[in-house]
Amino acid sequence: MHKSFGLAQRIFLGFALQLLLIVGIYSVAMMQSTEFMENNLVSEMLREELEMSVQELNSHEELQLPPSMKIFSDDPRLDPIPAAFAHVPEGFTEFVNDESSFVYRLQLGQYSYILMRDQYDFERSEQIYNVVILICSTLVLTLGSLFAWWWVSRRVIKPVHDLSAQVRTIAATRTYHPLQADFADDEVGELARICDNALKRFHEALLRERLFTADISHELRTPLTIIQTSAELLHMKGANVGEAKRDELLKRILGSCQSLQDLLNIFLNLARNTSFEIQESDTVHDTLNSIVEYYRPNAKAKGLELTFEVNDNCPGFYSPVVIGALAGNLIKNAILYTSEGCVKVTETATGFEVQDTGPGIDSENKDRIFSPHTRATDQQQGSGMGLSIVKRLCDRFGWTVELMSLRSQGSCFKIVLLTGKQVERVDQGR
Repeated sequence: MHKSFGLAQRIFLGFALQLLLIVGIYSVAMMQSTEFMENNLVSEMLREELEMSVQELNSHEELQLPPSMKIFSDDPRLDPIPAAFAHVPEGFTEFVNDESSFVYRLQLGQYSYILMRDQYDFERSEQIYNVVILICSTLVLTLGSLFAWWWVSRRVIKPVHDLSAQVRTIAATRTYHPLQADFADDEVGELARICDNALKRFHEALLRERLFTADISHELRTPLTIIQTSAELLHMKGANVGEAKRDELLKRILGSCQSLQDLLNIFLNLARNTSFEIQESDTVHDTLNSIVEYYRPNAKAKGLELTFEVNDNCPGFYSPVVIGALAGNLIKNAILYTSEGCVKVTETATGFEVQDTGPGIDSENKDRIFSPHTRATDQQQGSGMGLSIVKRLCDRFGWTVELMSLRSQGSCFKIVLLTGKQVERVDQGR
């Protein structure tokens, strides 16, 4: 967008007008004060000169007047007063005409004396002085304007330009980076902090939106698959399906629909960063048992043994959808990355663990394995969202997830639901 009259021009124009007003007032004041002082000095000088001339005249001495001065009087010893000066008041008077002059009239006794001085030299000096004042004022105005433009462009507008450029760059990128410039602690600095905070929230919202779409595509596959297969079985077998089998398939469809609704609720709340509203709750043991039974056919298809052990009972009631999402992603990953051996799910006093006999995760990937779209190895399929979902769900509920082992020992993920806080139902305490 073309800016015909930007902020810098407006600030500079205001400063230049203010400077012009100050210089103009100062110049006029100098000229007027100079003229006032000049008139007073000339008046005093003429009076003294006139008094001295009268004294010389009374002493019968020859008058010693400069060529630029003339004295007139009704005293018969002096030249008569010209008609132009006949009505000049007593004291100092300045005549401005073709022959400009200073006149001073003094009444001594019965005679009136007038001293006239040609003011050509004074006028010339005054004109030179006024020209000097105008030149100096112009120089001050020019240099002041140049300095003002440099100051506005370098000290006032440059931080605003830097802030605008950085905000524009960050807004155009997909990732958030803090503002780099070290802004001063002033209005621009405050604006920079506000913009930085707004950009951070903006990118966080975009990230949650992208993660939401990835989470939904990752987590909804399982219940959608159940609904699809169950519906296909009902359609294929039709009336040949027994009542018990039909009830089982319908129960699976309804359960998967409820899971879809709960998963949408969970991931919408994660995306919006709002509180969870989960009505159904269950024990960790029952949820883990059902999840293990669901994934046992997947493990058997790869020749793996999937077991569920109980070291201790984890107290409390939790959303089976949330716990199922945590355990399901960990079990699914363990089966995916394990070629032989077993996958073991263990309930503990504070949560549960999922351990496998796969290749493990090296230290290089250990620090980033919970990031979105990150896989332990490129040799396996997957979206890389499973562990990211686990980490974000744990963070959202105040739980912890930890990778316990290295490559040579397989992998073991530990979920801690009880972190020293009071045990609460997830639907009542969140």
